[in-house]
Amino acid sequence: MSRSTALGRRRAVEAARAGLGVWHLVRALRVDDPHPALDRVLGVRQLAQAALVLRSGSAEAHTLSALVDALHGATMVPLALDPRRRRFALGQAVTALVLTVAEVAVVGRGRRRR
Repeated sequence: MSRSTALGRRRAVEAARAGLGVWHLVRALRVDDPHPALDRVLGVRQLAQAALVLRSGSAEAHTLSALVDALHGATMVPLALDPRRRRFALGQAVTALVLTVAEVAVVGRGRRRR
């Protein structure tokens, strides 16, 4: 994979993350949002995380971002036990899994090709 292709994929992951952050913030403004505070916090976190990873641009930043996503997904498991929060928690767990896999995929194995 060329360097420009890898850079494009990394940017695409962070653009998707930023879009998710905006979606959470817009959703928090809706009157019928059942979890406005959670959506606000998640929106700000996703936007900040995307900006920081893009600013750094390093493989380590993507790896750390994957770790943050994995931890977020793990914290959603206990919330899924509450019937009122189950749908939200499962949605967050799936989103966190997808973002974790995407971040790891753009970094690869971390070894340089010769």
